[in-house]
Amino acid sequence: MTPTPVRPATPKDAEELLRLRVDVLTGRPATDSWRSTFLADMQNRLGTDPHLLAYVADGEDGDLAACAIGVVYRGYEGPAYPGGLWGRVHTVVTDPRHRRQGLAEAVTRALVGGLQDRGCSSVELIATAEGLPLYEKLGFDPVAHYLTLRHPLVVAGPARPEAAGGAA
Repeated sequence: MTPTPVRPATPKDAEELLRLRVDVLTGRPATDSWRSTFLADMQNRLGTDPHLLAYVADGEDGDLAACAIGVVYRGYEGPAYPGGLWGRVHTVVTDPRHRRQGLAEAVTRALVGGLQDRGCSSVELIATAEGLPLYEKLGFDPVAHYLTLRHPLVVAGPARPEAAGGAA
């Protein structure tokens, strides 16, 4: 089997990354504001910001067939993060016309390799049911007790120590 050609994304790929990210991955309409923000961010940061990585596989029709987008984050150094860096896979998506050809695996491998090359000692992602077998194949393991807060915290009583007269 011939290896899938994968390359780093460039600012010229921004519109196609937007198409894959919104139209294919979510299947939901995005606001014009979100679209323009994403597009500008990709055009400005791809190839210049070492914390944003994206890898793509080209389709035969000039469109992108697949992409994987990730970010390098800096945290505290410690046993799990020797250099204090960890990576996050934000998007892996394959255009429906190009599925079942190994493209998601190829772009994900490239992205994880890129994150590791940047010094990330850990890489995380949130898997869909459809993507879970791929990520398990690549060695990702579930982590117990991982939680996310997506809305402002609602607390009965003071929300912050300074609100209760305490020091921050």
